[in-house]
Amino acid sequence: MHINKTSLSLAAAGALGISLLLSGCSSSSTTEAITSSAPATDAASAPYATTDCASAQPPVPAQSVPMEGQEIGGVVVQLDPAGVPTVTVSATAAAATELGSLDLVTGEGAPVELGANVEVNYCGIGLSSRTMFDSSWARGAPASFPLNPGGLIQGWIDGLPGMKVGGERLLLIPGSLGYGATPPQGSGIEPDETLIFIVQVTAVS
Repeated sequence: MHINKTSLSLAAAGALGISLLLSGCSSSSTTEAITSSAPATDAASAPYATTDCASAQPPVPAQSVPMEGQEIGGVVVQLDPAGVPTVTVSATAAAATELGSLDLVTGEGAPVELGANVEVNYCGIGLSSRTMFDSSWARGAPASFPLNPGGLIQGWIDGLPGMKVGGERLLLIPGSLGYGATPPQGSGIEPDETLIFIVQVTAVS
Protein backbone atom coordinates (compact mmCIF):
# COMPACT_ATOMS: atom_id res chain seq x y z
CA MET A 1 0.00 0.00 0.00
CA HIS A 2 1.33 3.43 -0.78
CA ILE A 3 1.12 6.71 0.98
CA ASN A 4 3.92 8.39 -0.90
CA LYS A 5 3.42 11.41 -3.15
CA THR A 6 3.81 9.56 -6.40
CA SER A 7 1.63 6.51 -5.94
CA LEU A 8 -0.21 4.77 -3.14
CA SER A 9 -1.64 1.94 -5.14
CA LEU A 10 -0.44 -1.63 -5.13
CA ALA A 11 1.31 -2.16 -8.42
CA ALA A 12 0.91 -5.91 -8.06
CA ALA A 13 -2.83 -5.58 -7.66
CA GLY A 14 -3.04 -2.86 -10.28
CA ALA A 15 -5.54 -1.00 -8.13
CA LEU A 16 -5.77 2.14 -6.04
CA GLY A 17 -6.66 1.04 -2.57
CA ILE A 18 -4.98 0.94 0.78
CA SER A 19 -1.76 1.40 -1.12
CA LEU A 20 -2.89 4.90 -1.92
CA LEU A 21 -1.84 5.91 1.52
CA LEU A 22 1.21 4.09 2.64
CA SER A 23 4.43 3.55 0.79
CA GLY A 24 6.08 0.22 1.34
CA CYS A 25 3.42 -1.04 3.72
CA SER A 26 1.74 -4.40 3.69
CA SER A 27 -1.85 -5.47 4.20
CA SER A 28 -3.27 -8.71 5.53
CA SER A 29 -5.46 -9.02 2.46
CA THR A 30 -5.29 -8.29 -1.24
CA THR A 31 -5.80 -4.61 -1.87
CA GLU A 32 -8.51 -3.60 -4.29
CA ALA A 33 -9.75 -0.24 -5.43
CA ILE A 34 -12.62 1.31 -3.51
CA THR A 35 -15.18 1.73 -6.23
CA SER A 36 -18.95 1.68 -6.31
CA SER A 37 -21.56 0.81 -8.89
CA ALA A 38 -24.16 2.83 -7.00
CA PRO A 39 -25.59 5.86 -8.81
CA ALA A 40 -24.09 9.26 -7.99
CA THR A 41 -25.98 11.32 -5.47
CA ASP A 42 -26.48 15.07 -5.25
CA ALA A 43 -24.22 15.20 -2.20
CA ALA A 44 -21.84 17.54 -4.02
CA SER A 45 -24.37 20.37 -3.83
CA ALA A 46 -25.87 19.54 -0.42
CA PRO A 47 -25.06 21.53 2.74
CA TYR A 48 -23.57 18.36 4.23
CA ALA A 49 -22.37 15.04 2.82
CA THR A 50 -22.14 11.91 4.98
CA THR A 51 -19.90 8.90 4.30
CA ASP A 52 -20.02 5.49 5.98
CA CYS A 53 -16.40 4.30 6.06
CA ALA A 54 -17.53 0.66 6.19
CA SER A 55 -19.28 0.90 2.83
CA ALA A 56 -17.87 1.65 -0.62
CA GLN A 57 -20.83 3.84 -1.49
CA PRO A 58 -21.10 7.49 -2.57
CA PRO A 59 -21.67 10.09 0.15
CA VAL A 60 -25.26 10.71 1.22
CA PRO A 61 -26.56 14.31 1.06
CA ALA A 62 -27.81 15.84 4.31
CA GLN A 63 -29.44 19.13 5.21
CA SER A 64 -28.13 19.34 8.78
CA VAL A 65 -25.13 18.28 10.79
CA PRO A 66 -25.47 15.22 13.08
CA MET A 67 -26.67 15.95 16.61
CA GLU A 68 -23.81 13.92 18.07
CA GLY A 69 -20.18 13.53 17.09
CA GLN A 70 -16.77 15.15 17.39
CA GLU A 71 -15.90 18.04 15.10
CA ILE A 72 -12.93 19.88 13.71
CA GLY A 73 -12.87 22.30 10.79
CA GLY A 74 -16.34 21.47 9.51
CA VAL A 75 -15.77 17.71 9.68
CA VAL A 76 -17.93 15.73 12.13
CA VAL A 77 -17.10 12.12 13.03
CA GLN A 78 -19.38 9.60 14.70
CA LEU A 79 -18.04 6.19 15.80
CA ASP A 80 -19.99 2.95 16.13
CA PRO A 81 -19.19 0.58 19.04
CA ALA A 82 -16.37 -1.02 17.02
CA GLY A 83 -14.87 2.36 16.16
CA VAL A 84 -16.00 2.38 12.52
CA PRO A 85 -16.51 6.05 11.58
CA THR A 86 -19.28 7.85 9.79
CA VAL A 87 -18.00 11.20 8.51
CA THR A 88 -20.05 14.29 7.70
CA VAL A 89 -18.36 17.13 5.79
CA SER A 90 -19.84 20.61 5.55
CA ALA A 91 -19.95 22.36 2.18
CA THR A 92 -18.34 25.34 3.93
CA ALA A 93 -15.40 23.36 5.39
CA ALA A 94 -12.24 25.35 4.64
CA ALA A 95 -9.06 23.84 3.25
CA ALA A 96 -6.46 23.18 5.93
CA THR A 97 -3.34 25.36 5.99
CA GLU A 98 -1.66 23.24 8.67
CA LEU A 99 -2.09 19.77 10.13
CA GLY A 100 -5.24 19.45 12.23
CA SER A 101 -5.61 16.64 14.75
CA LEU A 102 -8.36 15.48 17.11
CA ASP A 103 -8.22 12.37 19.30
CA LEU A 104 -11.58 10.61 19.07
CA VAL A 105 -10.49 7.71 21.32
CA THR A 106 -7.36 7.85 23.49
CA GLY A 107 -6.31 4.20 23.52
CA GLU A 108 -3.97 2.44 25.94
CA GLY A 109 -0.30 1.58 26.33
CA ALA A 110 2.87 3.26 25.14
CA PRO A 111 2.57 6.03 22.53
CA VAL A 112 3.47 5.22 18.93
CA GLU A 113 6.90 6.50 17.93
CA LEU A 114 8.60 6.99 14.58
CA GLY A 115 10.18 3.74 13.40
CA ALA A 116 7.55 1.52 14.99
CA ASN A 117 5.65 -1.07 12.99
CA VAL A 118 1.98 -0.22 13.22
CA GLU A 119 -1.26 -1.86 12.16
CA VAL A 120 -4.17 0.46 11.51
CA ASN A 121 -7.65 0.80 10.15
CA TYR A 122 -8.25 4.04 8.32
CA CYS A 123 -10.63 5.96 6.08
CA GLY A 124 -9.60 8.71 3.64
CA ILE A 125 -11.95 11.37 2.28
CA GLY A 126 -11.21 14.39 0.09
CA LEU A 127 -12.36 17.62 1.72
CA SER A 128 -13.27 19.32 -1.57
CA SER A 129 -14.94 16.35 -3.24
CA ARG A 130 -16.37 15.09 0.08
CA THR A 131 -15.89 11.61 -1.38
CA MET A 132 -14.09 8.62 0.16
CA PHE A 133 -11.07 7.49 -1.85
CA ASP A 134 -9.83 4.69 0.41
CA SER A 135 -10.95 2.70 3.46
CA SER A 136 -9.52 -0.37 5.18
CA TRP A 137 -12.88 -0.79 6.92
CA ALA A 138 -14.61 -1.11 3.56
CA ARG A 139 -12.07 -3.76 2.51
CA GLY A 140 -12.44 -5.64 5.77
CA ALA A 141 -8.74 -5.78 6.72
CA PRO A 142 -6.29 -3.41 8.45
CA ALA A 143 -2.99 -2.24 6.97
CA SER A 144 0.46 -2.68 8.50
CA PHE A 145 3.61 -0.68 7.80
CA PRO A 146 6.69 0.86 9.41
CA LEU A 147 6.17 4.46 10.47
CA ASN A 148 9.24 5.80 8.71
CA PRO A 149 9.81 9.17 7.02
CA GLY A 150 9.87 8.83 3.26
CA GLY A 151 7.54 5.85 3.28
CA LEU A 152 4.33 7.76 3.99
CA ILE A 153 2.81 11.12 3.23
CA GLN A 154 4.15 13.70 5.67
CA GLY A 155 0.73 14.19 7.23
CA TRP A 156 0.86 10.63 8.57
CA ILE A 157 4.48 10.95 9.72
CA ASP A 158 3.52 14.07 11.69
CA GLY A 159 0.03 12.94 12.69
CA LEU A 160 0.37 9.35 13.96
CA PRO A 161 3.09 9.61 16.64
CA GLY A 162 1.61 9.74 20.13
CA MET A 163 -1.34 7.48 19.30
CA LYS A 164 -1.92 4.33 21.37
CA VAL A 165 -3.36 0.91 20.62
CA GLY A 166 -7.13 1.20 20.47
CA GLY A 167 -6.85 4.92 19.88
CA GLU A 168 -8.56 6.70 17.01
CA ARG A 169 -7.59 10.07 15.56
CA LEU A 170 -9.06 12.49 13.04
CA LEU A 171 -6.46 14.18 10.84
CA LEU A 172 -6.99 17.13 8.49
CA ILE A 173 -3.98 17.13 6.19
CA PRO A 174 -3.25 20.10 3.92
CA GLY A 175 -2.22 19.38 0.36
CA SER A 176 1.37 20.34 1.13
CA LEU A 177 1.57 17.43 3.63
CA GLY A 178 -0.38 15.05 1.40
CA TYR A 179 -0.07 14.53 -2.34
CA GLY A 180 0.46 18.13 -3.37
CA ALA A 181 -0.19 19.20 -6.95
CA THR A 182 0.26 15.69 -8.40
CA PRO A 183 -1.95 13.16 -6.59
CA PRO A 184 -1.90 9.52 -7.76
CA GLN A 185 -3.62 9.16 -11.12
CA GLY A 186 -7.06 7.64 -10.80
CA SER A 187 -7.19 8.12 -7.03
CA GLY A 188 -9.99 10.68 -7.12
CA ILE A 189 -7.87 13.05 -5.05
CA GLU A 190 -7.79 16.60 -6.41
CA PRO A 191 -4.53 18.58 -6.77
CA ASP A 192 -3.52 20.20 -3.47
CA GLU A 193 -6.69 18.84 -1.85
CA THR A 194 -7.01 18.75 1.94
CA LEU A 195 -7.32 15.13 3.05
CA ILE A 196 -9.50 13.85 5.89
CA PHE A 197 -8.22 10.71 7.58
CA ILE A 198 -9.66 8.79 10.50
CA VAL A 199 -6.99 6.39 11.78
CA GLN A 200 -7.47 3.62 14.36
CA VAL A 201 -4.35 1.91 15.74
CA THR A 202 -4.95 -1.81 16.20
CA ALA A 203 -1.40 -3.02 16.99
CA VAL A 204 2.16 -1.73 17.48
CA SER A 205 5.44 -3.66 17.46
